[in-house]
Amino acid sequence: MPAKKFVFSRRTPEIAEDLPTSEDPSKLFAPRDLNLANLRLQNFDHSGTTHGTLHLEGTELTRLNLSQTIFGSITLKDVRLTNCDLANLSTRGLNLTRVEFHHCRLTGLSAGQADCQHVLFAESDLRYAQFRLSRFQSTEFDGCNLEEADFQGTDLTGTIFRRCNLHNAEMNRVKLANADLRGSNVDGLNVFPEGLRGATVDPAQAMVFALLLGIRIE
Repeated sequence: MPAKKFVFSRRTPEIAEDLPTSEDPSKLFAPRDLNLANLRLQNFDHSGTTHGTLHLEGTELTRLNLSQTIFGSITLKDVRLTNCDLANLSTRGLNLTRVEFHHCRLTGLSAGQADCQHVLFAESDLRYAQFRLSRFQSTEFDGCNLEEADFQGTDLTGTIFRRCNLHNAEMNRVKLANADLRGSNVDGLNVFPEGLRGATVDPAQAMVFALLLGIRIE
Protein backbone atom coordinates (compact mmCIF):
# COMPACT_ATOMS: atom_id res chain seq x y z
CA MET A 1 0.00 0.00 0.00
CA PRO A 2 1.57 3.36 -1.02
CA ALA A 3 2.39 5.87 1.71
CA LYS A 4 -0.20 8.58 2.23
CA LYS A 5 0.84 11.82 0.55
CA PHE A 6 1.49 14.72 2.89
CA VAL A 7 -0.82 17.69 2.29
CA PHE A 8 0.25 21.08 3.70
CA SER A 9 -2.51 23.10 5.39
CA ARG A 10 -1.98 26.40 7.18
CA ARG A 11 -4.82 28.21 8.94
CA THR A 12 -4.87 32.01 8.65
CA PRO A 13 -5.38 34.35 11.64
CA GLU A 14 -8.95 34.85 12.81
CA ILE A 15 -9.11 38.63 13.10
CA ALA A 16 -12.22 40.83 13.10
CA GLU A 17 -12.46 43.31 10.22
CA ASP A 18 -13.75 46.20 12.36
CA LEU A 19 -10.98 46.36 14.95
CA PRO A 20 -10.74 49.63 16.92
CA THR A 21 -7.46 51.53 16.53
CA SER A 22 -5.71 52.45 19.76
CA GLU A 23 -5.11 56.21 19.96
CA ASP A 24 -2.45 56.00 22.68
CA PRO A 25 -0.54 52.67 22.58
CA SER A 26 1.95 53.95 25.17
CA LYS A 27 -0.65 53.47 27.91
CA LEU A 28 -1.31 49.91 26.77
CA PHE A 29 2.39 49.08 26.95
CA ALA A 30 2.98 50.68 30.35
CA PRO A 31 2.41 47.57 32.56
CA ARG A 32 5.13 44.99 33.05
CA ASP A 33 2.82 42.19 31.88
CA LEU A 34 0.93 42.99 28.68
CA ASN A 35 -2.37 41.33 27.75
CA LEU A 36 -4.05 42.90 24.71
CA ALA A 37 -6.86 41.63 22.49
CA ASN A 38 -8.99 42.72 19.54
CA LEU A 39 -7.08 45.89 18.74
CA ARG A 40 -5.28 47.58 15.88
CA LEU A 41 -1.93 49.11 16.87
CA GLN A 42 0.17 51.18 14.47
CA ASN A 43 3.07 53.64 14.24
CA PHE A 44 4.39 53.04 17.76
CA ASP A 45 8.00 52.85 19.00
CA HIS A 46 8.47 50.78 22.15
CA SER A 47 12.04 49.64 21.50
CA GLY A 48 14.66 48.91 24.14
CA THR A 49 12.24 48.06 26.94
CA THR A 50 11.90 45.09 29.30
CA HIS A 51 8.67 43.29 30.23
CA GLY A 52 7.53 40.12 31.94
CA THR A 53 4.99 38.67 29.52
CA LEU A 54 3.32 39.68 26.27
CA HIS A 55 -0.02 38.13 25.25
CA LEU A 56 -1.74 39.34 22.06
CA GLU A 57 -4.89 37.88 20.54
CA GLY A 58 -7.03 38.91 17.57
CA THR A 59 -4.74 41.88 16.93
CA GLU A 60 -3.18 43.69 13.97
CA LEU A 61 0.19 45.43 14.37
CA THR A 62 1.52 47.82 11.73
CA ARG A 63 4.86 49.64 11.88
CA LEU A 64 5.38 48.70 15.52
CA ASN A 65 8.98 48.93 16.77
CA LEU A 66 9.85 46.35 19.44
CA SER A 67 13.53 46.07 18.56
CA GLN A 68 15.96 45.41 21.42
CA THR A 69 13.07 44.50 23.74
CA ILE A 70 13.19 41.70 26.32
CA PHE A 71 10.21 39.57 27.33
CA GLY A 72 10.08 36.65 29.72
CA SER A 73 7.54 35.01 27.40
CA ILE A 74 5.48 35.91 24.34
CA THR A 75 2.16 34.37 23.28
CA LEU A 76 0.53 35.48 20.03
CA LYS A 77 -2.73 33.99 18.79
CA ASP A 78 -4.57 35.20 15.68
CA VAL A 79 -2.18 38.10 15.11
CA ARG A 80 -0.94 39.81 11.93
CA LEU A 81 2.23 41.94 11.94
CA THR A 82 3.09 44.19 8.98
CA ASN A 83 6.26 46.28 8.56
CA CYS A 84 7.18 45.71 12.22
CA ASP A 85 10.71 45.88 13.66
CA LEU A 86 11.51 43.00 16.04
CA ALA A 87 15.28 43.04 15.51
CA ASN A 88 17.24 41.62 18.46
CA LEU A 89 14.06 40.99 20.43
CA SER A 90 14.73 38.38 23.10
CA THR A 91 12.40 35.97 24.89
CA ARG A 92 12.79 32.68 26.72
CA GLY A 93 9.41 31.37 25.54
CA LEU A 94 7.68 32.08 22.22
CA ASN A 95 4.28 30.58 21.37
CA LEU A 96 2.68 31.46 18.03
CA THR A 97 -0.70 30.20 16.79
CA ARG A 98 -2.17 31.45 13.52
CA VAL A 99 0.26 34.36 13.18
CA GLU A 100 1.51 36.17 10.07
CA PHE A 101 4.62 38.33 9.66
CA HIS A 102 4.65 40.49 6.51
CA HIS A 103 7.73 42.57 5.56
CA CYS A 104 9.03 42.42 9.13
CA ARG A 105 12.57 42.85 10.43
CA LEU A 106 13.50 39.98 12.77
CA THR A 107 17.29 40.01 12.51
CA GLY A 108 18.94 38.58 15.61
CA LEU A 109 15.63 37.51 17.14
CA SER A 110 16.35 35.20 20.09
CA ALA A 111 13.49 32.76 20.67
CA GLY A 112 14.86 29.44 21.84
CA GLN A 113 12.40 26.54 22.15
CA ALA A 114 9.64 28.35 20.28
CA ASP A 115 6.35 26.57 19.56
CA CYS A 116 4.93 27.81 16.24
CA GLN A 117 1.73 26.50 14.64
CA HIS A 118 0.10 27.82 11.45
CA VAL A 119 2.62 30.65 11.05
CA LEU A 120 3.62 32.63 7.94
CA PHE A 121 6.83 34.61 7.58
CA ALA A 122 6.54 36.55 4.29
CA GLU A 123 9.21 38.80 2.73
CA SER A 124 10.86 39.18 6.14
CA ASP A 125 14.47 39.47 7.30
CA LEU A 126 15.41 36.71 9.78
CA ARG A 127 19.18 36.78 9.46
CA TYR A 128 20.89 35.42 12.60
CA ALA A 129 17.51 34.56 14.19
CA GLN A 130 17.80 31.86 16.87
CA PHE A 131 15.19 29.09 17.01
CA ARG A 132 17.15 26.26 18.64
CA LEU A 133 15.17 23.29 19.91
CA SER A 134 11.91 24.73 18.57
CA ARG A 135 8.89 23.21 16.84
CA PHE A 136 7.21 24.46 13.68
CA GLN A 137 3.93 22.98 12.46
CA SER A 138 2.11 24.09 9.28
CA THR A 139 4.56 26.96 8.87
CA GLU A 140 5.68 28.82 5.73
CA PHE A 141 8.76 30.94 5.11
CA ASP A 142 8.09 32.82 1.86
CA GLY A 143 10.72 35.09 0.32
CA CYS A 144 12.64 35.40 3.60
CA ASN A 145 16.32 35.99 4.31
CA LEU A 146 17.38 33.26 6.76
CA GLU A 147 21.11 33.59 6.30
CA GLU A 148 22.95 32.20 9.35
CA ALA A 149 19.68 31.59 11.19
CA ASP A 150 19.97 28.89 13.87
CA PHE A 151 17.45 26.02 13.79
CA GLN A 152 19.64 23.43 15.50
CA GLY A 153 17.63 20.59 17.01
CA THR A 154 14.36 22.00 15.66
CA ASP A 155 11.37 20.05 14.35
CA LEU A 156 10.64 21.50 10.90
CA THR A 157 8.39 18.66 9.77
CA GLY A 158 6.21 19.81 6.87
CA THR A 159 7.63 23.35 6.83
CA ILE A 160 7.75 25.20 3.50
CA PHE A 161 10.78 27.32 2.59
CA ARG A 162 9.78 29.15 -0.60
CA ARG A 163 12.25 31.53 -2.34
CA CYS A 164 14.29 31.83 0.86
CA ASN A 165 17.98 32.47 1.45
CA LEU A 166 19.27 29.65 3.70
CA HIS A 167 22.94 30.43 3.11
CA ASN A 168 24.99 29.20 6.10
CA ALA A 169 21.84 28.49 8.13
CA GLU A 170 22.36 26.02 11.01
CA MET A 171 20.15 22.93 10.71
CA ASN A 172 22.06 20.20 12.49
CA ARG A 173 19.84 17.61 14.17
CA VAL A 174 16.67 19.03 12.59
CA LYS A 175 13.66 17.09 11.30
CA LEU A 176 12.77 17.97 7.71
CA ALA A 177 10.35 15.16 6.90
CA ASN A 178 7.78 16.45 4.36
CA ALA A 179 9.50 19.85 4.38
CA ASP A 180 9.72 21.64 1.01
CA LEU A 181 12.96 23.49 0.22
CA ARG A 182 12.41 23.96 -3.51
CA GLY A 183 13.37 27.34 -4.92
CA SER A 184 15.50 28.36 -1.93
CA ASN A 185 19.23 29.00 -1.77
CA VAL A 186 20.78 26.15 0.26
CA ASP A 187 24.46 26.90 -0.42
CA GLY A 188 26.39 26.49 2.81
CA LEU A 189 23.38 25.06 4.67
CA ASN A 190 24.73 23.14 7.65
CA VAL A 191 22.62 19.99 7.96
CA PHE A 192 23.31 16.35 8.77
CA PRO A 193 22.39 13.95 5.94
CA GLU A 194 19.83 12.14 8.09
CA GLY A 195 18.06 15.45 8.70
CA LEU A 196 17.20 15.64 4.99
CA ARG A 197 15.28 12.37 5.06
CA GLY A 198 11.81 12.92 3.60
CA ALA A 199 12.45 16.51 2.44
CA THR A 200 11.51 17.71 -1.05
CA VAL A 201 14.24 19.48 -3.03
CA ASP A 202 14.70 20.66 -6.63
CA PRO A 203 17.39 19.33 -9.01
CA ALA A 204 19.84 22.19 -8.32
CA GLN A 205 19.54 21.60 -4.57
CA ALA A 206 20.03 17.89 -5.09
CA MET A 207 23.43 18.66 -6.60
CA VAL A 208 24.38 20.68 -3.52
CA PHE A 209 23.24 17.97 -1.13
CA ALA A 210 24.97 15.28 -3.19
CA LEU A 211 28.28 16.86 -2.23
CA LEU A 212 27.18 16.74 1.41
CA LEU A 213 26.42 13.04 1.05
CA GLY A 214 29.68 12.37 -0.74
CA ILE A 215 27.90 11.42 -3.97
CA ARG A 216 29.57 12.03 -7.33
CA ILE A 217 27.30 12.94 -10.21
CA GLU A 218 28.98 12.41 -13.60
